[in-house]
Amino acid sequence: MDRQVVSRFFLGANSPGGFKSLYDNFTDPSVDCLRILKGGPGCGKSTFMKRVGAAAEERGLSVEYIHCSGDPDSLDGVYIPALRLAYADGTSPHVIEPSFAGSEASYINFGAFYDLDMLRREREGIRLLTEGYKAQYNRAFRLLTGVSALAGGVTLSQESVLRAASRARALIRAQIRGEGSGGRSEKRFLSAYTCLGPMTLWDTVPQLAEKVFVLDNELGLGQLVAEAAAAEAESRGYGVIRCQSPLFPEKTEHVLIPELDTAFVTSSSRDAYPGGYARRLRLDSIPGREELAALRPGLKRRARLSAAVTQEAVEALREAKALHDELEKLYIPAVDFAGIDRLTQRCISAL
Repeated sequence: MDRQVVSRFFLGANSPGGFKSLYDNFTDPSVDCLRILKGGPGCGKSTFMKRVGAAAEERGLSVEYIHCSGDPDSLDGVYIPALRLAYADGTSPHVIEPSFAGSEASYINFGAFYDLDMLRREREGIRLLTEGYKAQYNRAFRLLTGVSALAGGVTLSQESVLRAASRARALIRAQIRGEGSGGRSEKRFLSAYTCLGPMTLWDTVPQLAEKVFVLDNELGLGQLVAEAAAAEAESRGYGVIRCQSPLFPEKTEHVLIPELDTAFVTSSSRDAYPGGYARRLRLDSIPGREELAALRPGLKRRARLSAAVTQEAVEALREAKALHDELEKLYIPAVDFAGIDRLTQRCISAL
């Protein structure tokens, strides 16, 4: 793939088990240079990465942006593949520390641009707002536990699962052939529960794959096919981007194989793939009429409950964002933005 690609992912997810981080999978320590940004709220880390990414795009380079799952308008990372260079916010809740400091990763201390005397005078307000927004995140995590329980309630007959597996094998044999160049397998989140609601960065799919296969996933069968496609591509040596489920982070829900210009994406009424595709695998029609009739009342009931609980979780994330915004207002007057601008210009010049 030699065209310019601008892709967007999440590396963190608000999940039933708390914040789930994939930041240790962001770069390849053997070849990449990772600059880890350290510093608290309001010190300009996201703006810095937006400016570096925009400068790389202007130079015709491909760029991968990592959005914050708490506030998707904010960036937590940017990667420029041609330069093997990445910047990432390495602060809580996604703390990043290098295995071999200096050789494969180094720090940029944004805390050096704080007026510490000014911040000490705001200590009590900082403490209260920090505790407040973290409490709202914990509330959201508890509510997402309920959403995951409702989403995992479908039990299909063995016959239906076997028929889905048979269809998957036929599609995968036809589309994943030959041998790859030995690219590594990476994990990302394409979806997240955010303060703006459940969000999927669908625009990334056509950036990385011209040939898209849509997998019906109302009954959960799409994820079985996605997992099988990822395993087959990896066994043949292709680099694979596994997009994990924010509700079930151990499960793969979408698969991108850039070397084959191919993607397998799951789609349902809750989160329908909006783009064009090469083929749709209608997995939801696999169960027979009797099986579907027995499942339908439970599916409708769980969908209603899930929507209500999801809305409560989103409201908690919205409250967390509002408190975090208030926290940033305490920090911003204490930041030397002129110094950060000079740092940004130096990093852009180095591109």
